[in-house]
Amino acid sequence: MNYHHGDLANVVIEWVAETGNLERVLAIDLETKVLEENGFLTGETILCVSLAWFHDGKVCNKLIILEEENPEGEAKLLAQLNDFLLEVRPLVLVGFNLCGYDVPLLNLKLREYPNPIYWGIKDTIERSFHLDMKHPIRFELAKYTNGPKMCSLEKVVEHPRFKHLSLMRTKNLVTQTAGSKGPKIYNMWKNDRKNFATYATGDVNDVLLLFEELFLKPLLHTHVTKN
Repeated sequence: MNYHHGDLANVVIEWVAETGNLERVLAIDLETKVLEENGFLTGETILCVSLAWFHDGKVCNKLIILEEENPEGEAKLLAQLNDFLLEVRPLVLVGFNLCGYDVPLLNLKLREYPNPIYWGIKDTIERSFHLDMKHPIRFELAKYTNGPKMCSLEKVVEHPRFKHLSLMRTKNLVTQTAGSKGPKIYNMWKNDRKNFATYATGDVNDVLLLFEELFLKPLLHTHVTKN
């Protein structure tokens, strides 16, 4: 059975492109403090929100990094994210495991910090079209395997299918040493902000370029063929 999720995404992206709203396609990724394997979606602290979007055909990036590890610091981070989203008003939200982690955690934060109401965040996660890239990627990579399988972003960016893309491929900043990923990200946030910023930018930048490869380039090819 064809569930047509890919067709639906293509229709949405085509409409966004034809109406001149590609700059309102926003990639997002959260880096969080998770020190235990079962620490996900327990209200964990957001260390950074990474954002990427297209402007004049180029990728733009923004990082909102937690300054102080306390409720006031996290509320300030959310306020900065809220202001940015109120300005951009995203129509399409793109991410990797977006619907499994980033959006649910933001919903938890809206409950944890109910006042003021962060309308920019609320509108974005409740009204935009969510495109979780882990699904179109697994079906794309199924052409090279025995069927669609979930794959980590670390393995995706190293796959031969995407070797021609100018991806940042920054996962090695965490994976090059032994130990759990979560504590290493947290320690990098505390002690090495330069590499932390590079790591956070890499994830969201690469996801946006993968989105371009799988959705925008085929759309452009289709229009050229029709003309």
